[in-house]
Amino acid sequence: MIDQELLARLDQWHEENQHKKILQEVQGLPEEIQKEYEIQGRLARALNNLGKYNEAIQVLESTREAGAQDDRWWSRMGFALYHQNRNNEARKCFLRAQELNPENQDAKNFLIWLGVSTNGIVKNDKKEKPDHKPRLQAIQKPNGWEDRTEAPRLVKPKEEETANGWEQKKAPAQAKPQAGGNGNDWEGRGWEGTALLETALFGVLRFPVKEGLFQTFPLPLRGKSRMVDLFIWDGLAQPPRWEAIQSLLNAIPELYQKARARIEADHGSNQVIEFFIRDQVEEMDEDALTGALGVQHREEITPERFLDALEPRGITLAPAKDGGIDCIFDFSLDPEITDELLVIRFGQNQEITDICHES
Repeated sequence: MIDQELLARLDQWHEENQHKKILQEVQGLPEEIQKEYEIQGRLARALNNLGKYNEAIQVLESTREAGAQDDRWWSRMGFALYHQNRNNEARKCFLRAQELNPENQDAKNFLIWLGVSTNGIVKNDKKEKPDHKPRLQAIQKPNGWEDRTEAPRLVKPKEEETANGWEQKKAPAQAKPQAGGNGNDWEGRGWEGTALLETALFGVLRFPVKEGLFQTFPLPLRGKSRMVDLFIWDGLAQPPRWEAIQSLLNAIPELYQKARARIEADHGSNQVIEFFIRDQVEEMDEDALTGALGVQHREEITPERFLDALEPRGITLAPAKDGGIDCIFDFSLDPEITDELLVIRFGQNQEITDICHES
């Protein structure tokens, strides 16, 4: 019978991000104990968190039969495959994990990022490629995104629009950080209360800090209401950051205008933008492309017409390498016809720091 104290010790080290210690402990166990399913699962989780994805997959493959009905096994395999850019295989794993346990928040999060889920409801996607990739893959959550149980509570925004196409409700007073949820001191590491963000554009956003936020909002863009995914990285919304997050969210109309102006200004000189245009115009299905741009033939498409059709499909707030917060716009054509993204990244000072092409 497996030693429950041993499992508890491994789990405690997992919570403390001591993943190398888990490896050392498991490697020092007698071989018959090492092969126990629960031990192998914790070993795979530690390997994932150390970026040793090939080794994690090998461990998991050795327990595939035992893990066939365990949503944790499928989540861990999906995690490893995802970080090897094997998105289609990862998607199938997370779908299986969700099927086995609809409360598996890890699977739900990754399915959202892989373009399979909206508003927390998982559905099969007709496309083989994901609509969005999660940002900052290098900034991996140390705990492997596992063992979550509560889904975010989401608040629908109000839909008011003015002549310039942007909602102009008066911004409420800045929310003050409040200790909540489990009553822990928010200055401590891993505060797990509920974020409360009051914004002019999205209304009041409430969600568990450790879960982050993913919600689709209707945003008025250039006179049309378009659905845009808003993602706030899990763990980012610690109370000391609320003011900065609210400032970025309230600045989204201005950042959108800055991004569009930069794209137009850099057209012809920025190699990333030129490659993005050329790749889409040359590689996309002609009927889908001409339909999206309102022309009859591919030859009628000009770079200016193509760029004018781009709109943000997702907006992400994520940790920046300098310790601040990045606001990232994913510009694309209709996500039903392409998953290629022109990504505009803003720093916390609301200035553009990077332009790149992703898919």
